[in-house]
Amino acid sequence: MTRTQMDQSVATAETGDLIEFVIPWSGFSLWAVYAGEGHVIHFGLEDENIIEKACRSFLQYMVPKSKRNCVLKKTKICRQRTDELQVPPGTQIRVNNSKHNLVPSSQETMRHRCNTFLHQEFKYDLLNFNSEHFATFIRYGQAVCNQIPFKKRNDAHMDTTQTLQMIMQQRMETETSSHLL
Repeated sequence: MTRTQMDQSVATAETGDLIEFVIPWSGFSLWAVYAGEGHVIHFGLEDENIIEKACRSFLQYMVPKSKRNCVLKKTKICRQRTDELQVPPGTQIRVNNSKHNLVPSSQETMRHRCNTFLHQEFKYDLLNFNSEHFATFIRYGQAVCNQIPFKKRNDAHMDTTQTLQMIMQQRMETETSSHLL
């Protein structure tokens, strides 16, 4: 088995395409957004591999809320080359824009969302704000995760969607007011 199995679709990806990292032994996928020139925007630490990220997320539910911040790092939105991401052996990497059945935003809007969130820190939360929530918000403007068993498919997580929309709105207001000065 090779270290990764990168699908041919990744070589022809366009800005805003959803990149799925299928981890065969885990039963779930991690998600990123193609940002052009071989780079993706993803929800993770640059020096953290996917296994570490999943373990850290699991620990969030095991560690009492009062001590989480001391034990767990926040997660930063990063831009990295796809071929430099640390993934477990056998991980399949592919473009997957067909899993959510939603209408994509314009590439300009997706770029703006990526730029807004790049380098910002958030708490990674498997149920409420994970890599699929982030990637689908960038592409569709809705934070959706179809991997949560008790959630309806393609149903937006409203709290996460509203939080991300609020951040976008604040950023737009800040940019507008700075241009007026």
